Amino acid sequence: MNNKILKTDIIGLGPNSNKVKEYKNSLIKLSNIQKEAAIGLLLGDASLQSQNEGKTYRIKFEWGDKNKAYALHVFTLFDQWVLSQPHKKSRISPKGRIVINWGFQTFSHEAFNFLALLFLEQKHKGISDNLILDHLTPRGLAYWYMDDGGKLDYNKNTKNKSVVLNTHSFTTFEVETMSEQLSSKFNLICEVRSNKDKKIIVIKDLSYQAFYNLINPYLIQEMRYKLPYDYSN
Repeated sequence: MNNKILKTDIIGLGPNSNKVKEYKNSLIKLSNIQKEAAIGLLLGDASLQSQNEGKTYRIKFEWGDKNKAYALHVFTLFDQWVLSQPHKKSRISPKGRIVINWGFQTFSHEAFNFLALLFLEQKHKGISDNLILDHLTPRGLAYWYMDDGGKLDYNKNTKNKSVVLNTHSFTTFEVETMSEQLSSKFNLICEVRSNKDKKIIVIKDLSYQAFYNLINPYLIQEMRYKLPYDYSN
């Protein structure tokens, strides 16, 4: 007889429920796909949090309403680690517009601790040495781009296929390091530029075909609007 507790068995129960604790204890580690995606997402806007001084961690996610389909995709990817559905948050912008975001978070677990070693420098978001070289895969690069990338030139008539990775939350040294490692690992022509007094990574037009070939297998349909040119069309 299989007495394994399923996620459906614990929905609605409190975090201190024995069943919830047993369910969490039954989970050992992230799948390889989840690991690769998590690294890309944390290079984007996702964040790591700890409620017990680093004994365990959780990942927090949030996106704008335009990317709701992407939020649901990531939720599905990490479904076994999340106990609540993505929630809608509304606020009024300084210009008086209603801004809607969608967010959720995993529960805290030791399975996320390895990510803290890669991304938390003195409790602040940063990168470990050789993060790109040793840990970023094409799948991770795709999630990084879907999460926090875009076109360099949004002019409808442009022929420029350069793309941007928005790395505003990292230091200049970290961005320069990531740019160099992206160039080295994936043979991409990259450069660092200034944007809003921060540094971003530009993958140049000449490397777009190679960049596209790397990330194309992992892009979801709803995020392909970010591509300057989609060879699949």
